[in-house]
Amino acid sequence: MTYIFKSSGQYLGFTSNDNIFSRDGVYLGWLEGENVWDSNGTFRGKLTKVGTNYYILKNEFIITPIPRIPKISPISPVSPIPQANILPIILPIGYQDGF
Repeated sequence: MTYIFKSSGQYLGFTSNDNIFSRDGVYLGWLEGENVWDSNGTFRGKLTKVGTNYYILKNEFIITPIPRIPKISPISPVSPIPQANILPIILPIGYQDGF
């Protein structure tokens, strides 16, 4: 399980078996390697490690991959104890949060 944060430091959610869930256990999308797709099959960015924390970041200067066929929503796992918010990070020019 990997905990995911927004660049603002807000806890976004977690991964389980290459699926991404919100802090409340709502299915958000899936992982293919480091690429992140939302529940509708739209590319949302890459799972990126900065320091010891993970973020979903999208480079606005790249060509967005073609959407994927949406996957069937998996059963939500038991949500872990929500993580505390962390300090914000400064994103490089052209990057934004994927969610």
